[in-house]
Amino acid sequence: MLLLGCFIAVHATVHAQEIGLNFNHNPENIDFTYVRKLPVQWIRTTPRILDYVDGRLDAASDTAIQKVVDAGKMCYQVVFGFRWDFKNRRLAVPAAGSSREAAYFRVVDQLLERVGPYIQVFSLGNEPNLETIASDLQYGQDKQVPLVEFTGRLLAHVLHFYEQHPDWPRPKIYAGSLPALFEKKQQQLPGVVELIKLAQREPAIEGLAVHLHIGDTLEIPAALDFVRSIMPEKAIIVPEFSLFRLYNSHFGDRIANSAKGKAFVEKHRLPADIKLYEWLNLVHTGKVTVDEWEELFLSQDWYPSHYLLTYNRYFKQYGVVLATYPLLQQGFAKVVKPTSDSWFLNPLFLQKSFGLTEKGEYIKNPLVYADFVRLLQQ
Repeated sequence: MLLLGCFIAVHATVHAQEIGLNFNHNPENIDFTYVRKLPVQWIRTTPRILDYVDGRLDAASDTAIQKVVDAGKMCYQVVFGFRWDFKNRRLAVPAAGSSREAAYFRVVDQLLERVGPYIQVFSLGNEPNLETIASDLQYGQDKQVPLVEFTGRLLAHVLHFYEQHPDWPRPKIYAGSLPALFEKKQQQLPGVVELIKLAQREPAIEGLAVHLHIGDTLEIPAALDFVRSIMPEKAIIVPEFSLFRLYNSHFGDRIANSAKGKAFVEKHRLPADIKLYEWLNLVHTGKVTVDEWEELFLSQDWYPSHYLLTYNRYFKQYGVVLATYPLLQQGFAKVVKPTSDSWFLNPLFLQKSFGLTEKGEYIKNPLVYADFVRLLQQ
């Protein structure tokens, strides 16, 4: 009855295009206090399944997985899948019918026994073109790609699992998620091409999941054009998107490189040659206000203001039915270097960069928060 109630309550208002919240590989960071502050329906997370296989986490009792269950019971729609980080562990994908694959699939079952009734979208992988060793992304002697063959077996296993639970609604299944598809080297990689072909030809696969961490907004259509050249009509979802590459490419820039940037430096009596990463360290030592944060980025000629709206225009053009965006700062490094990852710039709340307001609340990111709410209300 609970599941039926959620189905009726949520699916009565489903639109052709949705936007939600992304928690990457850390479901433990789902903070319902702040999730509830936004009129979202969708939550996405892809835990590292090999952590459960290795015994670092317990599939039966992990409290982070319980948060996924709780989200489902609260009638949120859930995008769930696994990150198979074989490359980090220097592992080849398991052979068909091997004891290692059987062990992996037992953990799949253990986790799905907990979350299975509550997920609406299941992702067969997360950035497998980055998380798979090079040889498993190439054609083998049998002219098959090991990654794609493993993905097909995982698909069959998940379908069989839901057949054993006929009272549970089967989620829509997506292949992917594939990042950096604007790069020619990714477009020429057999593992990428064949995975998209699998999504195109397999009736049980709804479509493809794509990540768009870009250095230029023109990389959005470049990636999606490539997908559409192989998979013309099936659905696309974008579980992760950001200006990650763009931000990273400018961390070592002088803020005063532009006229507006020079005016910003002079207004705030900053060193004439201060670089962006150095200013971000001032942020993390409490010497910058959130209003100055917005002012700084808007002063830079390279910064595409209202970039969430730009993404959304492309999403509509290419038939993206769902995209999810980070709520909170995760994996935060307080000391910023020219080579630091820029993930902390993206989320809707900047709780680690700025701390709490006088009312004890997280500070909203003025670069994206209002536009995100606007998109939710469309």
